[in-house]
Amino acid sequence: MIDLSAFAGLARGIGRASTAEDAAALRAQVAALGLPPGREPALPLDVLACYAPADLRDHLWKQVGDSVEAGFPTLCNHLLAVIADPAAGAPDAVTTAEALAALARRPGANRAVLHSRLERTAMVLADRARRSTDHLRELLEAPDFPDLRTISLDVLRIEGVRWVLEILDQRTALAALSNHGRRLSRLTLSRSATTIRAFIGKPDLLALYDNLAVVSQVDNLLTVAARLLDALRDREEERTHFVTPDDEAALHGFGGALVELAEMLARIALKSVGRPDVTPGLAASALEQLRFLHQLTDRLGNARPAQFDALDRALRQCVPAIAERFRIEMEKAPPFPAGAGSHPLEAQTRALSRLLAAIGPGALATG
Repeated sequence: MIDLSAFAGLARGIGRASTAEDAAALRAQVAALGLPPGREPALPLDVLACYAPADLRDHLWKQVGDSVEAGFPTLCNHLLAVIADPAAGAPDAVTTAEALAALARRPGANRAVLHSRLERTAMVLADRARRSTDHLRELLEAPDFPDLRTISLDVLRIEGVRWVLEILDQRTALAALSNHGRRLSRLTLSRSATTIRAFIGKPDLLALYDNLAVVSQVDNLLTVAARLLDALRDREEERTHFVTPDDEAALHGFGGALVELAEMLARIALKSVGRPDVTPGLAASALEQLRFLHQLTDRLGNARPAQFDALDRALRQCVPAIAERFRIEMEKAPPFPAGAGSHPLEAQTRALSRLLAAIGPGALATG
């Protein structure tokens, strides 16, 4: 029975070895595993200390490479298993991938065989990752708001497989999976923008609920949007002078919908804050959504598209006006009787305080 952790650690260690001390540690691992001697005797450590790192690694591979290589198919199978089920056991996917990459780089007659096996494993990984998200298309086509939590988790799973494929240096499989992950992210942002614009076009209670369900999931939206921002930064999609990349178009469309939403929410808030005669939750909901929009645009960072800069400016401009309207309305209101229970504007007060605290006085002053 192959000790996967030991084999993976040994292969990865040889691939990274650069000093005589590294060689000594690896020889101890070889002895512990009881591996047979290699094609050439072990050189003294003081001799290896004079070797260049590449020559030292070549010497170590000649000593134990054939024995370690025997575990290559098992490590491939383990990589497939541990990505499909993280409970499959040690070593984890990254450790296994690094070990396989080191073995594939190893000089020797079997290199072509190792590369072929690794390419097949990589394509299986990419294909499984793509097929695992097929059901999400149905979720995105449903009339209700998109299930952003499920989608963002799948985007993260795809990113995990992409990381492994990068370690394995499997560019074909990586490109296929990258295209799939970006397409899923674009569809998600497009569907989210459609939900938001449905509320803007017809702001009834059902549309309000769907809109709030989308806007409140800041972390999940960030996961999806960040995938496209990373793709733009890394130039994963070919850019021309005449055609806007699909990733950029999806981000711009989503950002534009958020700007329209912020303007509408600001109008609702300005008309309803500080007024006890308005539905109590209306202003509070608008204020909370404005806070979510601020969190989203703020956490996207400096690489965010221009639409999110416009959203940031809109928030800085409208929030002080909303706070001032609330103050004026509260000054006009008659004193609230002591002992009369909860103040009817308590929810609005809390929501406005959270919004002001999130944006901060410095941001408001520069708006």
